[in-house]
Amino acid sequence: MKMKALLITAEKDPRPGYVFDEYEKEYGIARDGTQVWRNAKHQITEVDVPKLQPDEVLIKVKSCGICGSDVHSYTKDEDGYIKFAWFTKYPNIPGHEFCGEIVEIGKNVKMRKVGEYVTAEEMHYCGTCDACRTYHFNQCHNLKEPGSTIPGGLAEYVAIKEKFVWSIKDIISAYGKEIGFKVGALVEPTAISYHGTIIKSGGIKPGQYGAVNGTGPIGLGCIALMKQAGMSKIFAFEVNEKRAAMAKEFGATHVFNPIELSKQRVTAADVIMDVTDGWGCDLQMECAGRPHQLFPIMDQAVAFGGRIVNIAHSPQNKDIPVNMAIHMFRGSSVAGSNGSGGDSLFRNSINTIASKNIDYYKLITGEYDLDHALDAIEETKNGAAGKVIVNMD
Repeated sequence: MKMKALLITAEKDPRPGYVFDEYEKEYGIARDGTQVWRNAKHQITEVDVPKLQPDEVLIKVKSCGICGSDVHSYTKDEDGYIKFAWFTKYPNIPGHEFCGEIVEIGKNVKMRKVGEYVTAEEMHYCGTCDACRTYHFNQCHNLKEPGSTIPGGLAEYVAIKEKFVWSIKDIISAYGKEIGFKVGALVEPTAISYHGTIIKSGGIKPGQYGAVNGTGPIGLGCIALMKQAGMSKIFAFEVNEKRAAMAKEFGATHVFNPIELSKQRVTAADVIMDVTDGWGCDLQMECAGRPHQLFPIMDQAVAFGGRIVNIAHSPQNKDIPVNMAIHMFRGSSVAGSNGSGGDSLFRNSINTIASKNIDYYKLITGEYDLDHALDAIEETKNGAAGKVIVNMD
């Protein structure tokens, strides 16, 4: 049986000096796609419907979001290599932000049933490496990911291991099927925001101050979580006017355009320190993918005991300058946030969306059908205001 899908093919052409480890050799995976894959091509085509393994469920996809990583796999550098510096394998079907309905289950599946409305985790951790055995699932050494190393959700069907599948019945109940299946595609990016804002931050205390640099879908998710956690001042720094307006709608109390600030010879740190009477921000999120530019500024606005969390994957592998003297004197820290596995992230993100304390449907600003999935990627590449999704029905 055939299905329609967006398929990526690419040439495996490692840059001089790149050495594959045993895991990469065994599974044909590159840990850093920017060093291996050239001349990627995207096309809508027909492929075989996945054959289920005993521990998998087959999901009829309803909606799939477009992530910045999909854009990085789509764009190329001057030598033709993709710009996605992460686990990759081609040919492959992209898309890891999806939801749908279970239409078939493997013979060993116990917890899931045909007819359930579900979404799935992106980080398919092995559970046996040292990282997993110490509960660092997002740092799994043998990671597999829908859309990156195994087939993803920009297709009519996707097969996923049962243990990574979560019910979204509460979201469907809250929003109804028509909108609920669209909002269900937001669970994974919300979990990314949750991991950085709530888990890697060390937690938020009501009344604290927060800042988000870059208010794309992940940044907007961070702002929404800061708002719901009770932060009293939330700064947003964004050059895109539409995204800046959405930042206010999602809970930012102070929104600034960094370009306009620079014209006045003012930085984001200057603004934060002025508004907070020299205290700074208890939590700052780097969601723009420009850590080499933003860290010197964020360092200057960190509160006593505060934390800076880098959540965005940057296509540029550059050294990040961090002023450790400031962090020593202020007792502050820097953390990296990667992925959305473990820590009840999917359960809590589903519950957060279903609560409708903030209307997450407003995050969606572009919708396409599968035949126009490349247009959805192009819109995201060109700086879509919010989340762009592909609907299958």
